Parts: sequence; structure tokens; C-alpha cells
Amino acid sequence: MTDIALGGMGRIVKVALRIKEAVQTVKRNEEECRDVQKCVARVTALLKRLDETTETMEDEVMRGPLEDLAVSLEHALVLVTECQQKHIFGRFFGSGDMAKKLDRVQNDIMRKLQLGNFATIVQATVMVTNIQSAGSLPPLPPPPPERVVIDDFIQLSFSELKAATEDFSSKNIIAKGGFGTVYKGVLHNGGQVVAIKKLHVLSFANDDESRLYDEINIVLNLKHKNIVRPLGYCHKIKMVLVKREGKFFRDRCCEFCFVEEYMPNGSMSDIISGYRLIDWSIRFKMIQGIARGLHYIHENCVVHLDLKPANILLDSDMNPRINDFGVAKKLDHGDDEITRNDNDSGYMAPEYIFYGTVSTKCDVYAFASPSLGTIGGTNPSVSYTT
Repeated sequence: MTDIALGGMGRIVKVALRIKEAVQTVKRNEEECRDVQKCVARVTALLKRLDETTETMEDEVMRGPLEDLAVSLEHALVLVTECQQKHIFGRFFGSGDMAKKLDRVQNDIMRKLQLGNFATIVQATVMVTNIQSAGSLPPLPPPPPERVVIDDFIQLSFSELKAATEDFSSKNIIAKGGFGTVYKGVLHNGGQVVAIKKLHVLSFANDDESRLYDEINIVLNLKHKNIVRPLGYCHKIKMVLVKREGKFFRDRCCEFCFVEEYMPNGSMSDIISGYRLIDWSIRFKMIQGIARGLHYIHENCVVHLDLKPANILLDSDMNPRINDFGVAKKLDHGDDEITRNDNDSGYMAPEYIFYGTVSTKCDVYAFASPSLGTIGGTNPSVSYTT
């Protein structure tokens, strides 16, 4: 079988050389003959290279295409040889017809080359498939998802976060709130332990989305040892049906997840609730750390507006980290206000509750309020004036 394939290849090379020699002495249709010779030279060079680099040419599947190609080349040799004859009538009356024949044989050569090339591709695919089926070569892994990185803030896929939290299992919940649910997760790429804050579904019909991006713009510009560092995000758009005035409409909604540093020692709420006992040196370090983080935030013209025990997290060394900038405001936004939450009135400044006035004093009031003050062991009497 191999001899037949190699014989076909040798036959093609031999005919190509004879065409090259014949073209040098043609008496008519010189341009067309040289075009045929160039075409045959390219075809032969491609086949020789394929024969040198792979074993595909030796396979039976190539026998038919090689024989057909050799027949077309021999036909081209007959035509070029005929053009060597200096026949007076053939020169003046047969040149046009001969040119058409040369053009047709050239097209025939190219067509059969393409057929042979197709057979080569099929054979190579079969070989690779057989090797993979035998287990010698494992299938190639899918390409990794393209990462979008902005200031070390990495875009993650929803499937990655589902895997990290065991499909957002309830056993991985570490906090809940009006904004959504926080899960402990382990990223499969590197095994990093993180906190994944899954926000409730946000509708594009309201201003939830704009508030979400306000938070991103604020938190990405804050880099301090007493502030929880954001690591990444996931933004998934989906279509939903909503009912308005008795009719159903299509609406776009998004599911958004924040990925942050995981704080293994929980929040200050656990300490204030008496679940954990700590000595005075750690309490002082916590108060000092919160004050430093708050000072840094204010230096960057940001008012947190939600400073409470649940938003003060503790790392492995009991260092406090300010978290959750969901309602934070930039001072240059003017007198923005949010909806009052009666449960939070213990730390919300009076001028903010009654007049919507936003300033750094709002965070100072929260920092000195009874809810945060209990970290010192007493409920201080706070006198605050605007």
C-alpha cells in the first residue's frame, strides 16, 4: 500500500520536471504554458513538503487523489508538448483554443489538489481522534476565561462563585442584611478563602444600579489597612417578566456579587453581644484602628454613613476593618440622603435623620454612639451638637 502512494508521488514529481523542461522550448501560447508550469511547481512543492513532514501521504486514503492529480499533470504535459510544435495553422488558428485547454487543465489541477488536501485533513483528524480514544493523548482543556482586571479588581464568572460556595449553600452563610447575603467561599483557582457578598436581584427600572456603581467607584479608591479590601466582582444580566398595572412586561435584571477579603474573626457585633471576651489591650487596638480608618476615609472626602458594629470586621490579628460602603457618599455629591432605617437610629446623626445633612460629623457621631461605645465596656453618655 505504501509503495503505491510513494509511486504516485514519484510519478507527479517526474511529470512536473518534464513540464518544466518542455515549457522552455514552446513555440506558441508561451504565457499560458508558463502559468501552467508555475501552478505545477507550486503543487509539487506542497506535496513534497507534506510527504517530508507527515506520514499521511503513505496512507491508502491518498491513493485516489494522487492518481487523479498525476493524470491531470500528464494531460498538461501533452498540451505543453504540443505547444513546442511550430505548426503554421496551429499558431494562427489554434492558439485561442489551446489557451482555453491550458486554462482548463490548470483549473483541473487546482481542483484535484483541493480534493487531496481535504482527504489529508480528514485523515489527520481521524488519526488524532484514534489517539485520544486510546487514552495516549488527553483532550485539550478549554481555554481559561478572559480576566478583566481593574486596579486588582478581578471579574469572576457566576459559575466560579457557585463552585466556591457550593452553589451558595446555606451552610456557608456568614451574614445577612437588607442588601443581600454574605457567603464564605474558596476560589478553586489558588484556594483563596474569600467573602462573597451576593446582592439581591436589582432591577434596572430603579436607581439600585446607579447606587451599586457609586459604591464601586468609592471603594476601589480606598486602600488602607483598616478597610476591607475588595478583590473582585461578578455581574450577570438576565431577562425577567414583571407585572405592572395588571400586564406583564419584559425587564432586565442583574445579579451582582462582591468578592472581598475574608475576615476570620467575624464582626464587632459578636463581641458586643457577649459571644466573645477580649482584653483591654485588644479593645484599645480596635478603637484606634477604627479611628485611623475613619480618618483616612474622611481625608478622601468620603462619608461612610453606615458605621455600626456589624460593619466593623476583624482579621486574623484582631485588627478592625471598616466594611460595607453601600450607602457611602462623596462630599462633593451635596446633601444626598437615604431612606431612614428605624433600627439604625442609635448611630445615625440627628441632622442626617431630620434634615438629610451629610458631613464627616455623621460618622463621628456613629463612632461615639452607644452601639459602638460598648466596646469600651460602658455606655458613654454622648453630647453631640451640629
